[in-house]
Amino acid sequence: MAIKTMTAGTGRGNKFSEGWHTVKISKAQYGDQNGQKILDLWFEDYPDNFNTRIWERVNKTTNEEFAIANTFKYAVAGIKGVLTDNTGKYPIMQYDDESENLVGKTINIFVYKENKTGNNYSRVWNNIAPVPQETEHITFTPEQVEGIKAGIASRCKQVTSAPSNGSNQPSEVVTDEMPF
Repeated sequence: MAIKTMTAGTGRGNKFSEGWHTVKISKAQYGDQNGQKILDLWFEDYPDNFNTRIWERVNKTTNEEFAIANTFKYAVAGIKGVLTDNTGKYPIMQYDDESENLVGKTINIFVYKENKTGNNYSRVWNNIAPVPQETEHITFTPEQVEGIKAGIASRCKQVTSAPSNGSNQPSEVVTDEMPF
């Protein structure tokens, strides 16, 4: 037997492990992909190619965009006020959708292992979840946050386990490949 040494650090693997991670948004930027509005998010203490892309999605019944809007809602970013609708039943949130309003906000991201390339890289799912908090305009209880997380994780599992049809659906995450 010989005396040997090894690093005692905890390593970087934990922040790329599957599951939920609480992060701070370091950069947010709008763009366009094939005529569709997108919002890219980057995170503090993560490399630039470990980001997420949120595609604009519109409710066919109400014609309201909801994917990017939910990003602002869940990040509690740019919220100016909450109004009531004509019936008084449904609150209407007023927010400034400037991407800079997202920078510095703390959110939860879901990391999964993509199997599309066969490389089993870690990726960030394209929906975020809030952190429990109470603000002037909106509150997210721990129970609400857990419910949102459960829905997102379920959708991720459903989409990532489905056979690929070769199309670039909005539910896919587009990032540079990273061997984690």
